[in-house]
Amino acid sequence: MRYGYGLPPSYTLIIAEKPRAAEKIAKALDPHAVKGRLRGVPYWVIRWNGRPAVVASAAGHLYSLYTDRRGWPVFEYRWVPRYVAEPGSSHTKRFLEALKVLAQRAHTTINACDYDIEGSVIGYLIIKFLLPGRRVFRAKFSSLTRSEILRAFRSLGSLDHEMVEAGLCRHELDWMWGINVSRAISDLMSDALGKKVILSAGRVQSPTLLRAVTRIIERRLFVPLPRFYPRVQVRVGNKLLGLEYDDEPFTSRSSAAEFVKCIREEGYVRVTEVRIEEKRVLPPHPFNLPDLQKEAGQILRFSPYTTQKLAEDLYLEALISYPRTNSQKLPPTLDNRGVLKALSRNPRYRSLIASLLLETRGILRPNNGPSYDPAHPAIYPTGEGSAKRLSKKHLALYDLIVRRYLATFAQPAVLRSVTVYVSACGRRFRISTLRVVREGWYRYYPYHRPREGEGIPQELLKRGAKIPVAKASYSIRYTKPPPPPTRLELLRWMESVGIGTESTRAEIIEVLFRRGYVVARSGRIDVSDLGLAVASLLQEFFPQLVEVELTRRFEEYVEAIRARKLRCREVVEEAKKVISGSLERFRSSYRKALEEVPSFIPVAGAGDRCRLCGRRAVSRSLCRIHLEAYRRVVEAYEEWRRAGFSKEEYLDRIRRLKSVGQYIREVVEALGSEILRELS
Repeated sequence: MRYGYGLPPSYTLIIAEKPRAAEKIAKALDPHAVKGRLRGVPYWVIRWNGRPAVVASAAGHLYSLYTDRRGWPVFEYRWVPRYVAEPGSSHTKRFLEALKVLAQRAHTTINACDYDIEGSVIGYLIIKFLLPGRRVFRAKFSSLTRSEILRAFRSLGSLDHEMVEAGLCRHELDWMWGINVSRAISDLMSDALGKKVILSAGRVQSPTLLRAVTRIIERRLFVPLPRFYPRVQVRVGNKLLGLEYDDEPFTSRSSAAEFVKCIREEGYVRVTEVRIEEKRVLPPHPFNLPDLQKEAGQILRFSPYTTQKLAEDLYLEALISYPRTNSQKLPPTLDNRGVLKALSRNPRYRSLIASLLLETRGILRPNNGPSYDPAHPAIYPTGEGSAKRLSKKHLALYDLIVRRYLATFAQPAVLRSVTVYVSACGRRFRISTLRVVREGWYRYYPYHRPREGEGIPQELLKRGAKIPVAKASYSIRYTKPPPPPTRLELLRWMESVGIGTESTRAEIIEVLFRRGYVVARSGRIDVSDLGLAVASLLQEFFPQLVEVELTRRFEEYVEAIRARKLRCREVVEEAKKVISGSLERFRSSYRKALEEVPSFIPVAGAGDRCRLCGRRAVSRSLCRIHLEAYRRVVEAYEEWRRAGFSKEEYLDRIRRLKSVGQYIREVVEALGSEILRELS
């Protein structure tokens, strides 16, 4: 057997999750590490604690669950090399072959993969299949700085069996859910369409798809309603000031006109309340991954997935701590003064850090948040690493992380708000302004600094004062549809209902795009006909499996395994019962499900078809969706009529308003004459 350059006769094998991490570990443990290659895969030979060691790398997961069984249900599976189970993962084969060679002379193994559930599983499976019987240790670190790596290797622990069991269990649950439901709905769609169709469902993926589809259908069936808002300007000296209406809108044109007439006749508004408040705004908590994804989405317009990938790159360059964390707490052992000193070498941050140290008098107390992660602290910049290989996006995210870190030590900001409430003809208006009294943490993290307004004239600050009206009118506005789903909104929803993990949520959202279930339009999410059909079929025939409550319950089980309160075997058995029951009910109603497919997607030879879209018609030669749209158009007219619109004006507005739902517009444009006759 030929071994790569410089392999000792026996050694400790250190397994990292990715090659860049392996290189950081090798050079931290031995600055004179010698690089070799096997099957094109890099490894490093080092001297550590006076003895030989080899640092090698995985490429993420090298093993996947697999079955030879066809059909459904299927609960017989085993772990196999990933390139066997997933044809698109052929690149993992050379990493596995290299590790097989390197494992042969290893007497001891250290799992130095990322310290989270996935990293624990990656290392464990390599050890289980390639290094059985060896002494095994676990390295735990939260950054790839030299000092952190050296500390981790001075205090190695035993294998983290509770993390491994939780991770293996999550993989089994996802596999059983995914393969069984995916095969069932694929068979259904293939039989209905008369051709082979491969669809995908998942334990977390499907409730997330259903959330997106439900929101989009609500938007497509949205009929805006008219509302009337008074517009009033008052004269103060030589100035005209607009008042903000602070009351319920009028629902008819005539009542709005009567109100405007009343104001003009009265000729003034009366000041009813002057509210002056000062508010301390505490500095932000340190970043965890969900918070970083939200802020990067709002400030930098990055998708959650892009943010996560960029943050992982920054971690691998030793520029930040481990990003896949849920913690909002910086540990008391972190040398924050040392981090600031290192960061101050960057001219971009030098003056900010000098200001922070002066402001805090060198007492650095972070405003830690409530969320805690036992594996890793909040995300922080290390002050080390090199930014030479970074793209503009990497640098932008790094800057956001540095500024957030600085801001969490800073003083609270102080805001002073003045709000004047006035009354006119029994309705309330207001005028307000805001001023930043003390900048505090806004200096370091300016993205949430409020816009300051002009001062309010003294005449308005007297309760009971009568202020003359200069102009009065009203405008018509229309109710708005629910906001369209975005990647960031879906991520927030998943977090709020407790499904998925901080590491997996962004990837699950991207899976919906790769499957063709949703598409991106102008930064927003829209659903495809395929996505609509899959979500509708899952909701109708697998209602239990797409319930958020069930998905969340199994997430809680996984956490209980991690906390040693449950065993995976119990959780898997319960999951088998739930999945089997759903599949049995689906099989018993398979014929009905076949008949329902044309209701969600056009199918040739499915009988009467919708005159607008080709789906199966249920009444009026309209499909279920367009029939609902027709009903809503007819029902909404009553409110438009009370608002003062004729049926012709109503339909004309519906055709022209941009906020009108897609299905509503299609019905009005195609069936306007028919609707007019029904409204008569």
